[in-house]
Amino acid sequence: MLFCRLANGDEDAFRQLFHHYNKLLQPFVAKLTRSPNAAEEVLQEVFLKIWAHRKKLAAVDNPKAYIIRIVSNESMNYLQAQAKHERLAKEMLRIPIDAAPSPEQSFFHRETEQCLQQAVEQLPLACRQIYRMSREQYKRIPEIASELNLSHSTVKNQLVKALKTIRLHLGNILPSLIAFFMLQR
Repeated sequence: MLFCRLANGDEDAFRQLFHHYNKLLQPFVAKLTRSPNAAEEVLQEVFLKIWAHRKKLAAVDNPKAYIIRIVSNESMNYLQAQAKHERLAKEMLRIPIDAAPSPEQSFFHRETEQCLQQAVEQLPLACRQIYRMSREQYKRIPEIASELNLSHSTVKNQLVKALKTIRLHLGNILPSLIAFFMLQR
C-alpha cells in the first residue's frame, strides 16, 4: 500500500517509509560498513534511489526484501569504494616525502587541485558555500548552521552531498592521473 502511494509520487508516503526503515536499518548498515557516518551516507543513497525509481515500486511484491537488497548493494558499493580509496592512499604514501617534488608530482598536484576546484564550482550555490566554510574556513557544522541560520542536519546533508559529488567527479579523473604518474616512475 505504502509502495503504491510512493510509486504515484506521494511525498508523505516517502517520509513515512524513510522514518520507518531508516531507524530499523541504521544498526544493520553501521555493522556492515563499520561506521555510523558511513551508514548514514549509505542510507541517504538508498532512499535517494528509492525516490528516483519510485515508479517501479508498484510492481514490488515484497517491499522489505526490496529495501534490504538495495541496502546490501549500496553497502557493498560503499565498501568497494573505500577499499579503492585505501589502495590509492597506500600507493600515495610510498612517494618519498623528503624529496623535492618531481615535475610529474607537481603536474599531478596541479591537475588534482584543478579537478577539485572544477568539482567544487559545479556544486549548487548553497552546497558550495557550506563546503567552502567547512573545508576552506575550517568551520564545524554547528558554526555553519548558526551562521547560515540552517539546521545542523541541513548543513550535514549538504556537506555529505558536496563530498559525494566531488568524490564522484574526482573518481572519474584521478585514476587516469595516477596511472600517468605511476608510468613516470
